[in-house]
Amino acid sequence: MKNILFIAPTNYTLPINETLKKKFFALSEVCNVRVLAFADISTTMNEEYGKFFLYKKIKNRLINYLKIIQISIFATPNIIKKEKINIVCYQDPVSSFFSILFLKMRSIDVKIIVETHGDFIETLSLEKNLLFPNTYKRFFFLMAKYSLDKCDKVRAVSSSTEQQVIQISPSKNIVRFPAWVDFKDFEEIDSAIVNHDKFNILFIGSVTDRKKPHMIIDAINSLQDKNINLSIVGPTPNEKYLEELKELIVKRNLSSQISLIGSVDREKVKEFYKNSSLMVLPSISEGLARVIFESQVASCPVLVTDAPGMGDIVIDGQTGYMFESNNLESLSEKIAYIKDNYEEVTAIAKNAKNFILTNYSEDNFKFSFKKLFDTV
Repeated sequence: MKNILFIAPTNYTLPINETLKKKFFALSEVCNVRVLAFADISTTMNEEYGKFFLYKKIKNRLINYLKIIQISIFATPNIIKKEKINIVCYQDPVSSFFSILFLKMRSIDVKIIVETHGDFIETLSLEKNLLFPNTYKRFFFLMAKYSLDKCDKVRAVSSSTEQQVIQISPSKNIVRFPAWVDFKDFEEIDSAIVNHDKFNILFIGSVTDRKKPHMIIDAINSLQDKNINLSIVGPTPNEKYLEELKELIVKRNLSSQISLIGSVDREKVKEFYKNSSLMVLPSISEGLARVIFESQVASCPVLVTDAPGMGDIVIDGQTGYMFESNNLESLSEKIAYIKDNYEEVTAIAKNAKNFILTNYSEDNFKFSFKKLFDTV
């Protein structure tokens, strides 16, 4: 098997959680796994499913970028040489720039794969409080273009991420298959979805302007239905947006119907899927959101925008529902329709579960990566 080094700006919580263990166990069946990433401490770990080179992540963004450059210059080439790496697989085109640049400058003989899991130009400017977002986006574009032009192959997780790569690097060789999702826990959920007096809507994901949970708040306000509740679950990386959300809830007089939950553990996530009547994701930009897969496998109905990429797994009226992106009236109408036609909705939710489990299995994930590594 080939020796693969996976490089990501991901910050791992130690010990590594069971979901990631399952992912790396699956990958270890098709390659020798090596991972370079971040954690709360610097450490090297030899595990049954792979070897991990973890560096302490620094909270200050500028200093952390400087550390990434240092790792790109010194640590990455050393790991490639010591571990006899055949292929380096990067998680996104922007964070991979410095590493690829120094590998090319030193003419290190290794194949390069760049993955793209979402909109790598807009996402950071929408999720972070950046002083000069347009300047950042210009730099992101130039860095991504270099990485995409210099790599040997690109792996996209959805049709939208594939199209973004084509626009930036038209001649690039691209393969497409979705990110890892651990279905086992979610497919065993005994869904409690029924159309009772309380209609529980779930938003789950990063609470940012890119994912637009404020649209659900405005939709509930326009429907004027006291039986509709909303739980907003997920991390809050943008404090300014979070404060705006809180102010909006108070302004709409919806404090009794809307709960800001924050981040929760995996067991709590499963409880939310089980007890929610509908999961709504109003994002204007997505790769292929893991929460859609999880909701569908848990038989929790989904309502998403018609933004590119969503249609890969949500077929309107068959495996979920769609509304027009950034259209409040369209969102409100769809919520009202789903609430009033819940027998149909329940059948569609069950159909979605069967669709995902049939087409996105662990075997498909392993086969796709093996084919990628064999053909790069």
